[in-house]
Amino acid sequence: MMLPGLKRIRIIHRLRTAVALLGFLAIVAAIGGLLWANHTGLPDSWRTKIEQELSNRGLHAEIESLRIRPLQGIEARGVLVFADEARSRTLARLQSLQLDIDRTKLSRGEVKIDRIDLSGARISIAADPKDPTSEVLDIEEAEGRLILHEGRRFEIQGASGMIGGIRVELDCDLLNYRPNPDPTPEEIEQGRLQRIAMINGISDALEQWGPESPTPPLVRIRSTGDLDESETVRTHIELAGTKLRSRSLEIPNIVARAELRGPALVVHHLEIRTKDGELAGNMEFDLWKHEGRFELRSSLDPATILTDLELPLPERMAGFGKPPVIEARGTVSKEDENWKPQVIGRVEMVQPSFAHLTVDQFNTSFSWDGNQLFLEDAFLKDGDHQLTGRAFITSEEVRYQARTDLPVEFWQNTIRLEKLGKVLADFGGGTDSTVNGDFNGVANLVDRTKWTFNGEVTATDISFRGVPVKRARATLDLSHPSLDFTNGEVTFDYRDYAMRKKYGGPMTGQIEVDRVRFDREPSTVTITKLRGDAWVPPIVRTFAPSMADNLEDYGFHSTPSISADGVVGFRHGASKQDLAVRFSSDRPLDHKFVGKTLTLTKPRGTVRVRPSEVQVSNLSFGVFDGVVRGDFRNTTDGSKKISGEIDWTSLSLPRLSKTYDLKGDLKGRITGRLDFRLGGNSVGDLSGNGHVALDGGELFEVPIFGPLSPVISTVVGERKAGFQEASEAFFTFDLNQGVLTTLDFHTSTDSIVITGDAKVDLTKKTMQMTLRVNARGLLGVITIPLRPFYGMFQFRGTGPIDNPEWENVMFTKPPKQQKENLLEPPKARRIGPPGTR
Repeated sequence: MMLPGLKRIRIIHRLRTAVALLGFLAIVAAIGGLLWANHTGLPDSWRTKIEQELSNRGLHAEIESLRIRPLQGIEARGVLVFADEARSRTLARLQSLQLDIDRTKLSRGEVKIDRIDLSGARISIAADPKDPTSEVLDIEEAEGRLILHEGRRFEIQGASGMIGGIRVELDCDLLNYRPNPDPTPEEIEQGRLQRIAMINGISDALEQWGPESPTPPLVRIRSTGDLDESETVRTHIELAGTKLRSRSLEIPNIVARAELRGPALVVHHLEIRTKDGELAGNMEFDLWKHEGRFELRSSLDPATILTDLELPLPERMAGFGKPPVIEARGTVSKEDENWKPQVIGRVEMVQPSFAHLTVDQFNTSFSWDGNQLFLEDAFLKDGDHQLTGRAFITSEEVRYQARTDLPVEFWQNTIRLEKLGKVLADFGGGTDSTVNGDFNGVANLVDRTKWTFNGEVTATDISFRGVPVKRARATLDLSHPSLDFTNGEVTFDYRDYAMRKKYGGPMTGQIEVDRVRFDREPSTVTITKLRGDAWVPPIVRTFAPSMADNLEDYGFHSTPSISADGVVGFRHGASKQDLAVRFSSDRPLDHKFVGKTLTLTKPRGTVRVRPSEVQVSNLSFGVFDGVVRGDFRNTTDGSKKISGEIDWTSLSLPRLSKTYDLKGDLKGRITGRLDFRLGGNSVGDLSGNGHVALDGGELFEVPIFGPLSPVISTVVGERKAGFQEASEAFFTFDLNQGVLTTLDFHTSTDSIVITGDAKVDLTKKTMQMTLRVNARGLLGVITIPLRPFYGMFQFRGTGPIDNPEWENVMFTKPPKQQKENLLEPPKARRIGPPGTR
């Protein structure tokens, strides 16, 4: 029999054993239940309650399955996060997340989520969940903690992840959006479009950061406030990165500090450094009003940045010897879907090049509103030359004002306006050339024929159309229809001019002109009040080179005094042409006439140039020791015709005969007049009519003692003893193709009257001449038997002009033109000693 105390001890021992066994079985059952639950998933009722709790907290999600993670809580797998309670828009897809839930309360149907943890998660955010081809934003290595407080408050602690090539760290303490139970279809669609635009924009920006970047940039974000009242939200953003690479662009350092104050984004500091330069600045931008302001300073090379970022270059891109330095500040706003900037600043460029133009330096202040660009205090330097000025540029035109000493070559290489370019191409310059201009104008960028250029320009040591100029100054008013030069002054450089080298004369010549105007239609040059002392051909060569070639035939030994007015057509065959040039000189000129070059003294006259002829009027000059006056026309159509009238007074026959190679000892002076037509370059092309008077010549030696005259001259030892000289003569004539014909030759001595008719071939230099003599005194005695031709003789001469053969022939009836003079008896004259008249 067992004692009562021992019996109690045994019962207690067995009870303890049973309890321990039941506890072990419960643990095994719990572990088995947990393993079974993790294998099959927690009940759907739990999942539904958790989803409802998340929705109450403003996180609309759909969970694929739940599992219990010992010591960690509940793991939700295959989580879809939606933008609204209707679950019409998917925000993100998560592989898994950890939920801190009281499982005891969950088993009783009570759900309270205090914390959500992520670790090594991958989050995929589709731009448009309904479109499987839309852009997807992946967040790799996502981790962090979401703490859900009572009400709408939540915290994000230690969140981070990789988005593209950027590491993002996030800490937030925010009040969530209040639920909107019934969004309108328009609100849903607007939200969808905003989401697509945002995700696509982020994806495009992240594409620039390749996986090759050895050190991904870091973005730290700290945010507080109420999401339903965006003006209360404060978000601080810091960006930092070193040794970065975006495509081919190496960025050694990037730093940014920004703040989001409700709708206002404030960038306190932004600094980007590359091997070629840096960019620094700050900005403020209102995301609601789409307006803001900014300041920046950049020394980056635009072409290098665009190339390294693999972005397309503009068709016409400027280049630089060193990256340009740009300082700018301004505002930007959005109006009617268009961005409107207002920017002012300054840019400094070293060796900029654009298209065909390269200079050493260009600096300018600028103002830009998106459509109009204003350049102020512009400074351009090229070698030792510079330009200062301003410009106003729109999409249609450029207005400019400048002062410069840039050389001719610069403008020839710069200006591509066709008509103005052709004018500039006619200029030339050397190393000593200078051009100083103060000008303004307009260039139309749409219609290249609409442009103007006004101002005043002074140049030295240049040339125009091959004519060297020592100095030139003019006021300019240039446009496509016309080029107008007024108040012009030109000093020509004659150092290498052929006329000066041939005849001597001054090294320079100077002219002034009130106006020279080139009109595109009808292709004319109008000259008003040109005057000065200069050789004419170089002047004319500046606007009518072919005409200048003709004027080179007038070889002035020195610069004449000239004046000019009129119009010249500069196209071949121009019908509107009438230029008058007046000249005078105390120095001679050389001119080719009838095959010989004559030296003309004190020339003066007027040259008038018309479409097909050059007319010379009021011409006077000295030649052969006499004076010549004339008016004539010279055709310029290639026919080489000269016509006109000319009169001369007291020309020296000896000098004339020497010039034109006339043989014989001609003496005396001639006076006369000629209306002529010259159809070529030879005497055979000469026709016309006129008259000639001889004074002081020796035409004939008449034997006053008849047959005794030779005997008397021998006895007294004087060749001319017993002879009389005919020293005066007069005749009219006609010229036809170089053949001179006269019917009224007349001369006389104290004893005789002589008339004659003749035909002289000036080309062959031959003559046929008949002389009739009415003799009185002793010479008439021998003709007594010849009555009724008492005192009448007739001679005929033929052969070369300088040595004709004369013979006595039967007297014939004289022509009407000779009869009156022939029958007039000679007047008695006193006969002096031999050798006198």
